[in-house]
Amino acid sequence: MPVFASPSLRQVLAGVLTLVTLAGCGARDGVRLSDAAISVPDETAFALPAAGGPSVVSIVERRFSNSTQQDIFLFTSASTPGQNFLRVQLFGPVGLQMDGQKSLGYSSIRASEISKEMRAAIPGVALARSPLFLQNNYGPFGYAYGRGRGNDACIYAWQQVRSLDGERTVFQNRGTIQVRLRLCEEGASEEKLLSVMYGYTIRGAFNAAGWNPYGEPSKADPGLGRTGNPIYPKTEDLRDAAVPVIRETRPRPVKTTVRPLRTLEKVQPAREAVREETLPLPTSADIEAVVVPSPACVTQPEDAAACK
Repeated sequence: MPVFASPSLRQVLAGVLTLVTLAGCGARDGVRLSDAAISVPDETAFALPAAGGPSVVSIVERRFSNSTQQDIFLFTSASTPGQNFLRVQLFGPVGLQMDGQKSLGYSSIRASEISKEMRAAIPGVALARSPLFLQNNYGPFGYAYGRGRGNDACIYAWQQVRSLDGERTVFQNRGTIQVRLRLCEEGASEEKLLSVMYGYTIRGAFNAAGWNPYGEPSKADPGLGRTGNPIYPKTEDLRDAAVPVIRETRPRPVKTTVRPLRTLEKVQPAREAVREETLPLPTSADIEAVVVPSPACVTQPEDAAACK
């Protein structure tokens, strides 16, 4: 039988070093991120609060094989630990470039999952769920309210936008939008924090045929435009549209002071001195030429012979 010599320890170490070197040559240079999180400008936000609401600080976007998520961070003035945010998740066809990437786990809203989310978003704050059924422009939603540190008020709200089961098919009314709101504010009331859920607007959507998580538009009331179905205005509408009553106010008397008039003396303009004119004395020739008619000729006709 042939005898094989056993490799020495030096030969084994040399072989291992060669394999490690070959494996290192195939690795990519640079640092690789474990999560595809990028910062995007504010104008690309999937949703925005209403005018006057909390301002947007920054937006972090994460892309998955089945959805795209944005964490829209909002201005925070509370002393309670944590950052305010509006999280929007759009489930739908993200494109072929995301094939092979990890997917975002989807699950409908459950009480157990909401409890975990609240504890992670606002740790150390006891939040009580509201038993009220509330609805905004996108459908029903729920929330929990509690008091944070100092004079802080906190709210955690959740909502899912999805078409009804009877309207959703393979080709139309597909897709889902999930929204989460974490908001703490110093000195705010529950009503003020809740108004953010009524005022926010969803701006993002997938440009794909059949993606419509809002479902079919609701039909108009069959009683509209028909006789025998009067529609009355609400009391608050009339109160807002009431004509203001203008009270007549009398003008206050104005006290006038009459000042005595000063008598002005009329100043006669100075007359210009008239130069004295020297009349020439009549001569003897002028005297002889003057004919004085007799009294008898005064009553006679002008062509009388005696008076010529």
